[in-house]
Amino acid sequence: MSSSTSNIAPFDAVLFDLDGVVIDTTELHYRVWEAFARERGYVPTREELLATNGRRAGETLRAWFGALLSDEEVEALTYDREMAFHRVLVSEPVSAVPGVGAYLRSLREAGVPWALGTSALADNAELALERVGLEDLFPVRVTSTDVVQGKPHPEVYLKAASALGVAPSGCVVFEDAVAGLRAARAAGAACVAVATSFPHDVLVREQPDWLVKDFRDLPAALRPGSPGFTAPTAPHP
Repeated sequence: MSSSTSNIAPFDAVLFDLDGVVIDTTELHYRVWEAFARERGYVPTREELLATNGRRAGETLRAWFGALLSDEEVEALTYDREMAFHRVLVSEPVSAVPGVGAYLRSLREAGVPWALGTSALADNAELALERVGLEDLFPVRVTSTDVVQGKPHPEVYLKAASALGVAPSGCVVFEDAVAGLRAARAAGAACVAVATSFPHDVLVREQPDWLVKDFRDLPAALRPGSPGFTAPTAPHP
C-alpha cells in the first residue's frame, strides 16, 4: 500500500480476528482444549496448546488424535469440543480486549469499513460478541463455517476483504496468533500483532507491520483522526 496519495483513506478496510483480538478468551480456549484432550487420553503440552491459536478445531484434532481420523469423526469431535467451549463461554466471566470497542467506533466515525475473520464456528463467534456487547459492531463476519481452508491459509481474509468489496492489499489485519499473521501475509494484507496470546519474541519473528499490547497501544499510523494516520510502508515491530 502506498501513502503517497493523500486524498484517500490510508487503509481501505480493517479485518479482525476474534479470540485474543476482540475478546480475551485465550486462556479459556486452552483450558477447554486441555480438559477435552485429557478426557480422551491425550495430554497436550503448553506448546501444543499455544499452537491451537488461529487453527480450526479439526486441524488440532487431527494433529493430536491422528491424521487418519475420518471426516465424520473429525466433525463429531469438533462439535463436542465447540459445545464444551460454548458452555464455558456462557458461564465464565469474559471481557473485550482493552480498547477494541472504542477503536471500532473510531473506524465507524472515520468511514473505514471492517469485518471479522475468525476460525471460530459461527454460533460461538456470535455468542462471544454478545458476551462483550459488540455483536452490533460486527455486521460483516467470516467464520470457519464459511471457509474450506483454515489459517494460515489466507481464505478467511480473502473472503472478508471480498465481503467488504476491497482488495486484500488495501486491508490491515489485527491478529494475535502466528497462524493468523501468516494468513494475513499470504492474503497480501498489512498486519498488526496483538500480544495477548503469544510471547513477544515469537510475534517479532513473524515480522508484523506493528506489534501492540492492545488497542490502547496503537501508534498514530493506525488511529483514525490522528495526524500520523498513514499506510504502512515498512515493518514496525
